Amino acid sequence: MNRIYLKLKNNLRNEKGEIVIYTCFFILGVIMIISFLLLYASVQINVINIRNGAKMELNNLAASIYADTFHSQREANFTGYMSALNSGDANMQRFEQAVRDGLASKVPLETDDYRIRNIRLEFNRTGNRIEYAFTCEVQFFITMFGNRYPAITRNIRLTGYHNTKF
Repeated sequence: MNRIYLKLKNNLRNEKGEIVIYTCFFILGVIMIISFLLLYASVQINVINIRNGAKMELNNLAASIYADTFHSQREANFTGYMSALNSGDANMQRFEQAVRDGLASKVPLETDDYRIRNIRLEFNRTGNRIEYAFTCEVQFFITMFGNRYPAITRNIRLTGYHNTKF
């Protein structure tokens, strides 16, 4: 064990007791790997927080649409329910704005570390279920030498179902 320590110690120093250039590159490489792992962990944690906020907003959206279209459900009018969902771009923008505002109340849409953009909603009918699809892009930044640079862009897609009783 002592031989290994002495050999390692001799490899790290030259005859004069100074650190050799290869040791500097080795230390730099270790620092770069640790920095990458920290960036990756930060991205994963932020994506999880954004996904959780979006899940809560999809649940809120399903509840508000259900409340808005209760009369069509009570009358067993599936066409009326679907027309409420797909009644045009203005209605879709209202839904997207509601999700955006709700998400912003839970998670900031832009920080020094990331920016959420291109929030979209889609509604599809699958049998007796309505599928809600939430998509967005999250652009992550790193700061070097006082400037912000885009590092990673992640797409987030969540789907949820709302069961109907038609």
